Formats: sequence, C-alpha cells, structure tokens
Amino acid sequence: MEQKDELIAKITVTKLAEEAVSQIVNRVNDGFEAGRVNRQDVASWILTRFIETFSDVEIQQIRAAFFNEIALLEAILKRAKQSGSIPSELKTALMGQVSLPLAGSKKIKRGLTKEFINDELKKDEEAA
Repeated sequence: MEQKDELIAKITVTKLAEEAVSQIVNRVNDGFEAGRVNRQDVASWILTRFIETFSDVEIQQIRAAFFNEIALLEAILKRAKQSGSIPSELKTALMGQVSLPLAGSKKIKRGLTKEFINDELKKDEEAA
C-alpha cells in the first residue's frame, strides 16, 4: 500500500471536467470485459498522453482561456517599478485617458469682446 501511495497525487478539477472524465470512464468500461478503469486511471492516461503531443497552439489556447487583465496590469506595473520605465505603448494608452496640460504651456485666458452679453445684467435691468 505504501508503494501505491507514493505513485498517487491528487488534483482538483472543475465539475464540468469531472463530468467529462466520468463520461469517458463509462464509455471505456462499456463492453470492456478484460478490466475496469476509474476516473483516476482515465485522467492520468489523458494527461500523460497530452504532454507528448501538445504544442504552442494548445499553450496559447490555455492562456487565452485563463487570461486576466488585472494580473497582466499588475505584472506590467511590477516590471515598470523594477526597471523604472513604462512600455511606450502603455504610456500612449495612459496619456490618451488623461488630459494633462503640456509642461511649459500656459492656460489661455479669453478676454471680453464687444459682443459679450451678460444675461444676469439684462435680467436685473428688465426687473427694475
């Protein structure tokens, strides 16, 4: 028994994955008179075969399925803090979200013109 325990590691899977493994177990065992497989057997068999054949395409698909924008931003921020610089693409995106005055530029004040109409003054005159 000790030897078998050294060969076994437990993992947790989603309910959907567990249902898929159970369906595979049922199909394998249906009409199989020379033995029986269980969920652990099927999951182990699938994983050990997958490692032999998976490629960068599957890696990208897995990454896409578990992509997290917050985790990406945190990683970029961590790298920026370590290196002291922000990637230029991110700088451009950030600057597009914030309207900051350019350094050295003065705010232009608009002067009054002869066409200026003060509505409050007109209302006060009409009331009198």
